[in-house]
Amino acid sequence: MIDRRLFVLAFTLIVGLSLTFSAAAEAGETMRIAHYFAADHPTNERLEGIFKETVEENTDHTVEVYPANQLGSEEEFSEGVMMGEVEMAVTGNMWEMFDESISFIQLPYVFVNMEHAYDTMTGELGDQVYEELFEPLGIEVMGYFSQGGRALSNNVRPIEHPDDTEGITMRTWEGTTIIEIMESFGFDVTVMSMDELFTALQQGVVDAQDNPISATYHQGWFEVLDYVSTTEHIIAPNYFVSNQEFMNNLPDEDQQLIKETAAETTAKIHEDIMEEEEEIIETVKEDYDVEFTDPDVEPFMETTEHMIEEFIEDFPETEDLIRDIQEAGEEYID
Repeated sequence: MIDRRLFVLAFTLIVGLSLTFSAAAEAGETMRIAHYFAADHPTNERLEGIFKETVEENTDHTVEVYPANQLGSEEEFSEGVMMGEVEMAVTGNMWEMFDESISFIQLPYVFVNMEHAYDTMTGELGDQVYEELFEPLGIEVMGYFSQGGRALSNNVRPIEHPDDTEGITMRTWEGTTIIEIMESFGFDVTVMSMDELFTALQQGVVDAQDNPISATYHQGWFEVLDYVSTTEHIIAPNYFVSNQEFMNNLPDEDQQLIKETAAETTAKIHEDIMEEEEEIIETVKEDYDVEFTDPDVEPFMETTEHMIEEFIEDFPETEDLIRDIQEAGEEYID
């Protein structure tokens, strides 16, 4: 016969395990969102105030937002999402490291302004890009926004023409397109992660960086910069992404809510950034005594115009997308 005490003990263990599994199921998943923006940037504020609040109020899932590279560099957390080690992230175009054809999005002057970029990348052409280029990496793109046109910032001299870049060391990230752009402009290029940049500028390891004005302000880099040239050579892309397998394993109704909320969140971030850029410029001029230059971009375009045609030669599968984007851009030219 079965010992009654053993039976009771086994039954108790089974019930306990069942309750534990039930509680875990009810608690839902934890979604960590990694990004490199500062805590007071609109990106982080909207992730906390819209995405996190909406998802947690309407599902059993928990959202944890990690700003300012708290989960590693952009390269590290981008790869983390791709490998399923991080659930979600807001990234730049680091994805070109895993598929170089994605770098066409950052070809110089392929987008004429922020509206052109946003309308394209949240419309049918954007969906085509995500399906053809991101999904094979195991990445679900849930939203897009732009930080703004990238500007050349440095602490050596005003840059009004490519000739003015001689002898200036420009920090870039490890992306083939941005490196080629900066070398075409005439800079000496040094690859460096964003979390090292402030100290590098302060100590003279590098002289310059290129980022949108909003990102530069919120990172605090204007404390160690003196000159800004609004070349807008790239309309900087940002993607709100998730690991595809993680997303597919969620209940259908949760997936729908999360994707809709992500789109709402990035739309609001885009709106915020558009509204605040002029305010930031005035603040930076007054508080940091930074000199702004609005150069004629034609000479900068001439140094890089070869890049689009060379890119199409190397990646002919992207030609239709690029030509369609350029054609659509004609409607946005003043």
